[in-house]
Amino acid sequence: MLNAYSNITANNALTCISLLERLMSCDIYQRDARSGHFNQNYVTKLVRSFRSHPDILEVPNSCFYDNELQACADELQRQRFCNWEGLPTKGFPLIFHGVNGREEREARSPSFFNPDEVMQVIEYVRLLMECKSPRVRPEDIGIISPYNQQVNKIVRGLQALERSTPGRTRNYANIKVGSVEKFQGDEREVIIISTVRSQDFYLTHDKDFNLGFVGNPKRFNVAISRAKALLIIVGNPSILRRDKNWQKLINHIEEGGGCTGHSPPDEIEEDIEDLTLLTQSMTIKEALSQGASDHIQQGDQEWNRKE
Repeated sequence: MLNAYSNITANNALTCISLLERLMSCDIYQRDARSGHFNQNYVTKLVRSFRSHPDILEVPNSCFYDNELQACADELQRQRFCNWEGLPTKGFPLIFHGVNGREEREARSPSFFNPDEVMQVIEYVRLLMECKSPRVRPEDIGIISPYNQQVNKIVRGLQALERSTPGRTRNYANIKVGSVEKFQGDEREVIIISTVRSQDFYLTHDKDFNLGFVGNPKRFNVAISRAKALLIIVGNPSILRRDKNWQKLINHIEEGGGCTGHSPPDEIEEDIEDLTLLTQSMTIKEALSQGASDHIQQGDQEWNRKE
């Protein structure tokens, strides 16, 4: 669970640990050194997960839950996308799409966005919405990114995609797009994550200001555990592998045959025009160059205002 955010507690080592975390650090709630078990008089664990496909649950289970979680989601529900035509390997509902993109900023905003990742995210949405089996509704899809400006650009890309399909109302506005904090406690059939970062220069910046996914295990855990049946990650594997949790996730997806796109470290950046979204690309790229959508309201949280 992510911590509640407050301007007072930002970057304060003495106050960034929640009350519940402090409570759980008491000896009475720790494993017995000899038996390795918790005292059942004080600790009851909820270990049955009714959300995700076992392959999606694998990494959060091993990284954060001592492999105690049991995948109990409905079989038919969790297998919905195992034969989807967009999977690199059928039966394995995770995709890591490597993008050697670039971070950008606009003069009026300190927040980062990555146009190459935006285009790839939009392409996956198009493929999902055009899929005949299984049928996908906009409400089935959630898109997560840690940077407010990337969220804005993705929303504008979805608006452009809607305009580029005349006579066919897709209701892309019903696709939830937001930060990890916006998705805590939520879930979707399909989750697409855009990680944005492509330069190690900014990793220190992210650490100092508590931004992004790299080096933030709580944010990582929440992001990758929202998907019920399909998890798609778009990002730069060279950067993400510097984090031990991301390294474990990428290795897991590699072993399952779910990696596609760019592989580190030497491949040349692909042109946006290489995407199969080419017929709509001018419309979408023009949209990305415009300002943030008026209806995007991320609130006044610090992670939105001081990225």
